[in-house]
Amino acid sequence: MHKHKHYKISFVGCGNVAYRLSIALKSAGHSVPNIYGRDLNEANKLAYILNKPEILEHKPSVNHIKKDEIIETKGTDSFEELLGSDIIILAVSDNAINEVSNKMYLALKYNINSNLPVVLHSSGATDISLLSNWPQYGVFYPLMTLSKTKPVDFRLIPFFLEANNSAVMEELVSLCYSLKSEYKVCSSEERLKVHTAAVFVSNFVNYLTGLAFDISGQNQMFLMPLAIETVRKAFLYEHPSLVQTGPAVRDDHQTMDKHLELLKNMEDHKLVYETISMLILKQKTLVNDKNTNKE
Repeated sequence: MHKHKHYKISFVGCGNVAYRLSIALKSAGHSVPNIYGRDLNEANKLAYILNKPEILEHKPSVNHIKKDEIIETKGTDSFEELLGSDIIILAVSDNAINEVSNKMYLALKYNINSNLPVVLHSSGATDISLLSNWPQYGVFYPLMTLSKTKPVDFRLIPFFLEANNSAVMEELVSLCYSLKSEYKVCSSEERLKVHTAAVFVSNFVNYLTGLAFDISGQNQMFLMPLAIETVRKAFLYEHPSLVQTGPAVRDDHQTMDKHLELLKNMEDHKLVYETISMLILKQKTLVNDKNTNKE
């Protein structure tokens, strides 16, 4: 059985990822000494939440930790405060990672009294090379939509890991074991593909669901069983196209014309309906041609 270590993990950022991941890691027995934020008030808010007793109550993974060993979390707007950490996770927006990493490196690199922490980012679309000025660095990317308002079970979240050496990778794997999360080691290129695919199954699906809400009116909740079954069935087969249903795949223009008439005053909805219906029909043609060539 893999035994995970307990690390001192500080966060740069106070947003959704920092919020959920810091709570999960502290609940798993790690210390979170510092939350860095440009807005000190926001950093202090998250630190306050992490210091609540219920974060650690009834957690089997931390029952063996003595109270005097639990490090209080502090908010800070000074990078120097992060130096005592084993790991620093940059949980900031993708376009801020490079700037924040460079500023933090300039603030910490001349400190000769302690080793520099391992620095990680949590982005799906950002190359690991942006952290290459650090001696030890990596990527700790959770493939899940995270928000402050909704708790999530980290046992259901896969992590994509990348590191500049085996020692850092061992720490990343240890973090996943502590969270009881699945993980996969992959390159930045492969992670970018997964992140792009995630936009389709998450962000685009959410947008389309919003359009469906607009159309269905008070009947929106009746769509939930259908939505859940559609996604479940899509992952049970070799490819979702094999279980595609609906008027487009049947080439049922009579039904589609009725739908388009209903949407005539809803420009965006009509455009999406026409475009995706055309692509479904195109996909069906390609699949049929492929099957014909096999015969």
